[in-house]
Amino acid sequence: MNNTLSLVAVAIAAALSAPVMAGTTDTLASNNNDAVVSASIIDTTVGQIQGEGFRSPLLANGEYLSSESYRVSGVVTAVTTSLVKGFYIHDADGNEKTSDGLFIKTNDKPAADLVGKEVTVTGKIKEDYGLTLLMADNIEIGAHVGTPAATPLHKIATDGDNFDLTLERHEGMLVALPADIDPATPTVSESMRVARTFSYDYAARRNNMVLAYKRPNMQPNQEHIAGSEASLAQSKQNANYRLVVESDNKPDNGEIPYYPAFKTDPQNNYIRINDSIIGLEGVIHYSYGEYRFIPTNQIDDSNVIHNTDRTKSPALNDKAADGHFAIRLATQNVLNYFNSPYGGSANQHGDNRGAESQIEFEQQQAKIVKAIYGLNADIIGLMEIENNGFGDFGAIKQLLNAINSEYYDEDYADRNKERSIHNRYVFVGFDSNGDVVINEHDSIGGDAITSGMLYRPSKVSLESSRIIEMPRQDAPTITDESGAAIVDNKGEVRESGKNYQRNTVMATFRLNNTGKSLSVAVNHFKSKGSTCWEDWQGWEEWKGFDPVKDRVKDLDFQGSCENFRVAAAVQLGEQMGKVGGDQVLMGDFNSYAQEDPMLVLTDIPATLPENKTIRAARDTFIGKKQQFGSSGAEITQSFGYINAVSLKDAEKQQSSWSYSYNDEIGSLDHMLITPSLKSRLLDAGDWHINAAESPLFDYSNKYKDTVWGNNPFYAETAYRSSDHDSAIIALNYGYGETDGNRVLLSSKSNRFEVAYPITFAGAKKGDIASIQFSPMPEDLSQIALPKVTLEKDGTQTVFFDVNGIPEGRYTVKMSLTQADTSVKATTMFSDSVVKMDVTVQKRDGVKTEVTVPPYDGSGGSTGLWGLLSLLGLGFIRRNRK
Repeated sequence: MNNTLSLVAVAIAAALSAPVMAGTTDTLASNNNDAVVSASIIDTTVGQIQGEGFRSPLLANGEYLSSESYRVSGVVTAVTTSLVKGFYIHDADGNEKTSDGLFIKTNDKPAADLVGKEVTVTGKIKEDYGLTLLMADNIEIGAHVGTPAATPLHKIATDGDNFDLTLERHEGMLVALPADIDPATPTVSESMRVARTFSYDYAARRNNMVLAYKRPNMQPNQEHIAGSEASLAQSKQNANYRLVVESDNKPDNGEIPYYPAFKTDPQNNYIRINDSIIGLEGVIHYSYGEYRFIPTNQIDDSNVIHNTDRTKSPALNDKAADGHFAIRLATQNVLNYFNSPYGGSANQHGDNRGAESQIEFEQQQAKIVKAIYGLNADIIGLMEIENNGFGDFGAIKQLLNAINSEYYDEDYADRNKERSIHNRYVFVGFDSNGDVVINEHDSIGGDAITSGMLYRPSKVSLESSRIIEMPRQDAPTITDESGAAIVDNKGEVRESGKNYQRNTVMATFRLNNTGKSLSVAVNHFKSKGSTCWEDWQGWEEWKGFDPVKDRVKDLDFQGSCENFRVAAAVQLGEQMGKVGGDQVLMGDFNSYAQEDPMLVLTDIPATLPENKTIRAARDTFIGKKQQFGSSGAEITQSFGYINAVSLKDAEKQQSSWSYSYNDEIGSLDHMLITPSLKSRLLDAGDWHINAAESPLFDYSNKYKDTVWGNNPFYAETAYRSSDHDSAIIALNYGYGETDGNRVLLSSKSNRFEVAYPITFAGAKKGDIASIQFSPMPEDLSQIALPKVTLEKDGTQTVFFDVNGIPEGRYTVKMSLTQADTSVKATTMFSDSVVKMDVTVQKRDGVKTEVTVPPYDGSGGSTGLWGLLSLLGLGFIRRNRK
């Protein structure tokens, strides 16, 4: 080492008018406020200061600042001047249980050229809220010897499953993130995975990113019952596996300092949840209860491994066996799609929550359209669409028009191609005010947003529809000891006791080419953010709780209002029980898979965790009818639905997730099916186009350090079209399948297809399939009943392109004959004959006939108008406005 006097020591010496030579045993002053005069200096090493535990062994129990001064030498590996002030030194001692790095805290900003130089530092050891450091009193700067190579972050046997031990062994060190952190598992890649993409951290008030060891952090109640020991253990493990990536200087909006291409070319340099980050180098720091990684190098796309990469469409196996077809159902959260400020119908229930300019609205719409097109679902449940009616300028109508513009191929021969007009959608509308006209004056419930439903008339036909009213809460206001309502710093009442949920949209469909029906309910339960009455119970006893500004306790990680959501689950289950038949409940239930509302809808275990009960909220009402009373109710019975996505993901040995909050992921969006549909379930999953993405890729131009209309993060793609992923399932049906009802044949311009599943094993190429209708219409001039020549041997399905058969009831006979060319005769195979009773019905059009009565508060009775619909006599139509 060069015995060079540090600038700090020079300043101190000059101020005191007494020479202070580096390396002497007396320290006259310090540049750190916490230091005190020491009579002696003890020589030590980095490893001795760090020790093998979470505290320095050189500090006595209960001591956070050493009474003695210590002198330590090392090579500077990194300098920090903003996040923290100081530098990091490296000195290897060969002991894998101790860190080879140490943070040196300074009051002034160190020079960047200190990196790579040898230094000797004298000062006091301090445990700074979990970080072992040295408070620099004196710094001797030596020669530049080069920066030591970054040590790969790695586990050792004594770490066990405690990743904090792994990080603690590397505290203060310059490390590199490798492809495999645990050498003991060479066949499994245990890398650092993205748990939260680069975005704004409200707690830290800066942009950063969060990594987790070997997997993203699952929300504790996604796979474990809320309130259970397993859920608590998951939360603890998430904290243990967490590593926050912080840049030294506060990053500008939309800019990752250690990944510059993220901003210059974001569409090709995106970072998603579950990506592995490999080769990023930095120093390990600890502050505010978290280990932090401060990068020192820059990376490119080769360092970002997409383990759950973007896909243009969901990975859904909807391949049905011969003679069968799949019906696809999906959810789509449209992220507060509001068109009222941009030429749409006025909203009767609230102000705009969506795009803040015409440009943003157009960008938002384009992304949603791409997402829905990519889903390619036959029935779609929409959440967070503006509740501004069903007229021509309503949000659902404008979105429908934009989606349908993607389907422009009018050639009937192309009807099975993806751009065919036969793939267009219709929305389900409701006559909420009872004026026998569906227009902009109709709405669903009283919130500014609502749920909606789209469907393809080429695949299903609307049979009936209804609105299921969800509970509202009218409980007492939460008051302080004086009886006054508790208000926050803005004067807003913190919990008024009055809470609301969005109503459920339900429709029953006939499945075309079958005699089967399917009822679908689209839901959006109360959010976890704002509180309900139950969340405040016991607050007077919470130690240190400030009712004006502190968040209420959430000991079981369910967020707020779980009891209110339980009340909604009970209402939904009871009302759908009255509907009966095959059912799919879909939407944003604002509940992770093992939380109370989902247990009520699926299965409440016979044995719950100790001291746990599932309760519905007090003072809830359905219309004017009280649901449970002033004490609420304990719920012990469940409704037996099956979580389709969880079921299929378990078979695939993967976790379900559709939403990311902070650095935890889980499913708020679910597809629940009746047990009767389990055997029909081909596949189910989440399409990770939103939750995995950084919010920077959404439609908004805010917080991206860019000018309007020149947003490098925006692209007309499905990615970050919302903040929730879509859930999607495929159900299997057989052509002509029926449970006693007539098979529905849906015609467009008197033209339709009839499927003929040939199960006759003796069928040969060249055999002739034919179809007959009985009774035949009197006028046969416009009727075409083609014959189909088989193109292969064996069982198969052929389709008759029927033209001219008017609406009505018929018996259809399909058969197979073999032409005998030697005698010019034909032979019918008796085993090939298929007969079925059918109804030929005009396909639903864009002006869908929808029949629903004004809601009377009783829970959603279908009433007279619904009866007319069931009889095929519906006459309520959308009125063009």
